Amino acid sequence: MSGPTAGKAFAFTAGMATTWQPVTLVKCVSVKPWLVLPGDDEPGGCHDLTLGKIYECLGVEGRGSFLRIVDDSGEDYLYPLSHFAEV
Repeated sequence: MSGPTAGKAFAFTAGMATTWQPVTLVKCVSVKPWLVLPGDDEPGGCHDLTLGKIYECLGVEGRGSFLRIVDDSGEDYLYPLSHFAEV
């Protein structure tokens, strides 16, 4: 590194941007399957949720009917609003 600041200590300033965002936490209150596909023997939709566990909610979608949740798989998916309670 060269130039007038080379070798000098770096100080954080009030003008620096941050990437911090508030997080909404929700508690899973139901793992009842909600997605039923014709001809499929196993109803689905909640295999990667744990009843009573706290999850991070990334947003509300589907006209307020679904929450985008980071589930036990580590990926984010849409789940029914009725399956969660805000913490």
